[in-house]
Amino acid sequence: MLFTLTPVDLVEGYGEGILSLADAKAHLRVDADYFDDDDLIRLLRDAAIDAVEKYANVRLDFTEGMQARFEGFGHGMRMGVGPEATVAVTSISYVDSAGEVASVDAGGWRLDVLGRVIPAVGASWPSTYGPVTVTFNAGYTDANRPPALVQAARFMLAHLYAQREAVLVGTISGELPYGFRFHCDRYRMPVI
Repeated sequence: MLFTLTPVDLVEGYGEGILSLADAKAHLRVDADYFDDDDLIRLLRDAAIDAVEKYANVRLDFTEGMQARFEGFGHGMRMGVGPEATVAVTSISYVDSAGEVASVDAGGWRLDVLGRVIPAVGASWPSTYGPVTVTFNAGYTDANRPPALVQAARFMLAHLYAQREAVLVGTISGELPYGFRFHCDRYRMPVI
């Protein structure tokens, strides 16, 4: 089932809570007294975290109020972002046959073992012709965030910091065998 994941505004300090500026500078081996690249490092750190999240389809920090929009009710309503174990649906709204926005009563849904939103036991989805919007919370917390995903963000940060141009000229390069994708792939949530 096709869906659209609505972009989420990040709260102030989102990246700092995942990879602190001090940790980022230590990984880059930037001497705080010698360089004043803090703003650049923050920007690149946030871009690296975004790259990990987009590639793995997960949120590295717990995020509330995300929305996925589906064509209609069906069996394939997966949020497309995780980790799945943290997904908690908070509301479901839809456009009914009269063209009015309506909502499914709280407790009228559940998540199956595949992470799909399905009707609660003994319930069924309303008959609708319009889109369905599922509002949900998901993401890792400090307690369960995989270190491998933070390391992938460090790898990407180091790459972005070292390669500040869009094109490399006159160099031979290759991906590290146990680099960014290796660290992300173990936690990557497939989107079907």
